[in-house]
Amino acid sequence: MRISKKASVDAQASHTIDPSLTQSAVTLGDRALAALAVASAVSVANGYYIQPLLVDIGSAFSIPSHLLGFLPALSQFGLACGVVFLLPLGDVVSTRNLLMAIVPLQIAALMMICLSGQSGILAAACLLAGVFGITPYVLAPYASLHAPPGRIGQVTGVLTRGVIIGILLARAVAGVVGTHFGWRAVYGIAAATMLGVLFALRSLVRPAPPVAQAEKGVRYSDLLRSLVHLVRTIPALRTAALCQAFNFGSFNVFWLGSTLYLRSPQFGWTAEEVGLVAIVGAVAASAAPLFGRVADSKGPRATRRAALGCMSVAWLFLVVFRHYLAGMAVGLVLLDIGSTVCDISNRTILYSLEPEVRTRLNAIYMSAMFGGAALMSVLVGICWSAGGWIGICMLGLTSLVCALILTRGVDDA
Repeated sequence: MRISKKASVDAQASHTIDPSLTQSAVTLGDRALAALAVASAVSVANGYYIQPLLVDIGSAFSIPSHLLGFLPALSQFGLACGVVFLLPLGDVVSTRNLLMAIVPLQIAALMMICLSGQSGILAAACLLAGVFGITPYVLAPYASLHAPPGRIGQVTGVLTRGVIIGILLARAVAGVVGTHFGWRAVYGIAAATMLGVLFALRSLVRPAPPVAQAEKGVRYSDLLRSLVHLVRTIPALRTAALCQAFNFGSFNVFWLGSTLYLRSPQFGWTAEEVGLVAIVGAVAASAAPLFGRVADSKGPRATRRAALGCMSVAWLFLVVFRHYLAGMAVGLVLLDIGSTVCDISNRTILYSLEPEVRTRLNAIYMSAMFGGAALMSVLVGICWSAGGWIGICMLGLTSLVCALILTRGVDDA
């Protein structure tokens, strides 16, 4: 199996794309791109319905507060496993065929969550829902390969907007439905919705062959070994992946920690009220395509540094104004904008690398992202028990400091 050993890439340079890919990019219209963004939003939401429902589910299964973070951590860990062991198949298997296999399996896992009667079954179902929840991350490289080189950042922004809005609105939907109909109804509705996504993707995603034509017949073990090779030989990939692990980990800290904080005696909110907070973040994330165009024009490394600085300021707002909802709302908006810009910047760098192995590059990136989120999910419960909301804020800020140190050392080199 032949894989390029190019060590790095200028963040602002465009990669030479095969003419056939450019031709395909022209045929992917705005409506189709918007439909893929909606499918990404609906699909990604499945991993985040649990966040405003944590207290209710914990009560139903008698799970202590310091262990509540393990349930969302299992979903994030499952996603990390899915992107490592399943997502690389997108380079050698038709995107359409891959989607038609994983979506029904996630539907089954969602039904397991809905019907689970024991904490062990619930935990296993959360893990499986994560493993087969890679639909948005299969669609992202597919869309980028159908975009002109000069619009990769913009197209990435559209798909990223779908993912971020899906993550945030999942909280609002789960909060409202869970409050009025119970947490099990949330997952029953999610399974039914994914059935609709399955039929939609059959029409949206064309049955085209994978990009890696030369690698037809490659062994699965070679495919997995190539991930290690890519990590070793492409420094820009390592930096983007680790940066996103810290970024998304910090983002996840807020949304898990805020559930515990807002439902504590300090505020005493219901799951519905906690979930509706996400609408503020969704409005901020809706500007993602604009940020994508900025990354195209100004350079993704510059926008990445600015985004990490913005998120650091956000956590300071959340500490200082922890008793005032208006101040916390400002911190939330800054945090969501910064997280979105950082993700788009990292992906713009990533998608400027090797188009023939783009799905594998995305697999490495996403596994780091969800690995960071899983680790932070576990630490949220521990930090909450030890230091309350201030402990949560220190955890989120520490993650960003690590990202700033990492990217400054690389970008200044």
